[in-house]
Amino acid sequence: MMRATDRSTVAVTIAVLLASLTIRPLTSDGRYLVLGWLLVLTLGLITLLLRRARLGPTAVFAIQVAVLGLALSMLTWSMNESTSATWYGGLAEQWQSGITHMQTQSSPMEPNDGVTLIFVTAVGIVMVLTDLLVGGVGRPGWAFAPPTALYLVPALGLTQDASIISFGLVAVGYLAILIADGLNANARWTRGLSLDSSETMGAAAPVVWRAAGYLAVPALIITVIASLVVPTLSVSGIGFGRGPGGNGPLQLGDPTLDLRRNLTQAAERPVIKYRSVTESNRQSGTYLRLTTLPQFGNAGWSPVQIQVTPGDRLGQIPGVTTEPAPRRQTSITVTDGFESEYLPAPYAPRSFNADGAWGFDPGALSILAMGSEDVRRRQVAGLSYSVESVDIAPTSEQLSLAAAGTPQDSAITTTVPDDLPQSLRDLTAEVTEDSSSAFERATAIQAFLRSGQFRYDTRPLPGSGYQALENFLLRDKRGYCEQFAGAMAMMARVAGIPSRVTIGFLPGDRNSDGTYTVTNHKMHAWPELYFSGYGWVRFEPTPASQAGSVPDWSVPPSAGNEGPDPTTVPSEQSTSGPNEPSAGPSQAPTDGPVDQTQAGSDPLQVVAGIGIGLLVLLVLAAPATLRIHRRTSRLSANQDDLDRVEGAWREIRDTMVDLGGRWPEGSPRQIGAGVADQLDRDQADGMTSVAILVERSRYARSAPDEQLDELPEITRTVRYGLAEPQSRWRRFLAFWLPRSLFRRL
Repeated sequence: MMRATDRSTVAVTIAVLLASLTIRPLTSDGRYLVLGWLLVLTLGLITLLLRRARLGPTAVFAIQVAVLGLALSMLTWSMNESTSATWYGGLAEQWQSGITHMQTQSSPMEPNDGVTLIFVTAVGIVMVLTDLLVGGVGRPGWAFAPPTALYLVPALGLTQDASIISFGLVAVGYLAILIADGLNANARWTRGLSLDSSETMGAAAPVVWRAAGYLAVPALIITVIASLVVPTLSVSGIGFGRGPGGNGPLQLGDPTLDLRRNLTQAAERPVIKYRSVTESNRQSGTYLRLTTLPQFGNAGWSPVQIQVTPGDRLGQIPGVTTEPAPRRQTSITVTDGFESEYLPAPYAPRSFNADGAWGFDPGALSILAMGSEDVRRRQVAGLSYSVESVDIAPTSEQLSLAAAGTPQDSAITTTVPDDLPQSLRDLTAEVTEDSSSAFERATAIQAFLRSGQFRYDTRPLPGSGYQALENFLLRDKRGYCEQFAGAMAMMARVAGIPSRVTIGFLPGDRNSDGTYTVTNHKMHAWPELYFSGYGWVRFEPTPASQAGSVPDWSVPPSAGNEGPDPTTVPSEQSTSGPNEPSAGPSQAPTDGPVDQTQAGSDPLQVVAGIGIGLLVLLVLAAPATLRIHRRTSRLSANQDDLDRVEGAWREIRDTMVDLGGRWPEGSPRQIGAGVADQLDRDQADGMTSVAILVERSRYARSAPDEQLDELPEITRTVRYGLAEPQSRWRRFLAFWLPRSLFRRL
């Protein structure tokens, strides 16, 4: 038989197991979950046995701490990387290693033994503290704090907003603790009491309402505080709150419209002037990025909703294992005539200094203005600011050995729509048929688009969507940078390389004083492809007449830099209105990258989501389940005669309450007569017989023995008579939300 201490220990174990999932986004290594769950289950089993042995709270806590220390020492020893001669020295070394790793990495961190040890330690401490609050000092209402501490680590530390699923895990675990406490209170309250007066004046607190009450008050307080100070909760692009995590998802304008408008303007005018200096004090030009278009479909390339992270220090460079050491310092001045929601900056920016309210997109490292749309558009005009960045410039030899990686947003950046024409798939296969690696496929596509058969031309082209791509690649073979970039990004995805289109500016023209001037005609689009260890790498498929030479790293090691392409000359530019693509929904991915070392959709989050859904259904079914359990216990034959009579009496009373009726007052005989008036003859006779049995059981010297075997059937008959005249809706509520459970409130 399960004891009260067993329920509490099991509930605490469940709560900590669920809470440990909330820190999963911080690391790509799931070892801490296996080790942490093993530690929690071990502590839970030991605690259950200790409490069954009736040890005091102090002794239980001391043994828990000892077991935790022993487990962590064994874990440190098993990692076998310590040079210290003592266990505590090895523990300190692993902790220092983990702390250093966390300081130099951003989420999700690469596997590290020290980080695993720190996470397992945190989970173990949360288990001990939560059990201390519930079983040691008897304060289950406070048990929300330790698991919430685990949730707050990623909520406050991640560059993106914490998922609402994480908060749900903590809430469900807390609810389990409160339900266990309610069941324990229910068992204590009615021990030895069976009369109407005892139940009316002091019935057991209903488990569900008690749990809801305990949960609602802290939840309201935490929600109010969280809305002001912690990052926004988000689920599938939907944001809640207005904390530092962002003002909810932001859908920005289509930057391709600005690109086309600037390229087709008749007058060429300066929009940006900058000076960019590397740590070697060498001044050079650089591409200036605005934003990326990761979503691809029949409507073309388009932006997606993003969660903006406030601040001027950007998070880890996506996909980069080791951040390049040399830093680039760029001072930029934007003219008054240029308006944009994005701040032009070299890739990859690490920090910036600009007046106004700014944030950044952690996935693209784009810097964006914050506030209303009108304010955002005007914030960059006339602005002078500085950006510190690093250059993502791997060698061609390095890229030739790298695999196509899996970015965090792979559900978007690896999508090849099902309805993509077969002609475009066949063309990609033809262009890359002699390529044996991801890098060779990328360079083959770039070389194909920069060959003399394609012409740079800003005049509007016929068709839209996939038809425009087919016209560009297979028929007309003319277009401007957006077509070249979009075509290469599309072909890269078909070839199994994650890709996106980036909008920004070419380096511009060098001035005599070492600065660079960028005009509106230098606005540009280029593709970025994702390689494992190097993240997003720029390629340049646009002909040399417009974009100059390709990046050094995008030329196979055996080939030289191709330099300007004499076969392609710009065509006459036109200012007539172009076809404008609109944003479309992403399609389900059909072809993804081969590298599966990082999951685009964490299976643990899927399992957690399913688990939460099931737990929500269980919570919704809890009132009906408790009511059925109570009825079964009351009408069970495995009780003494007095309990059987009182159980039947209480069951009839609760049925009337569940159906919205009012239980009469008075003696059992008076109550029986009042209820019998609402029933037909046979049912009324049954109610009268139950009332007489109750009266005799309470006041006679010996317990009644007649009609006891028929008592369950009589009770069911009376219950049926009470429910029959009620509406279906009333009977539905009586079953799923029985009011008798909540009588005390």
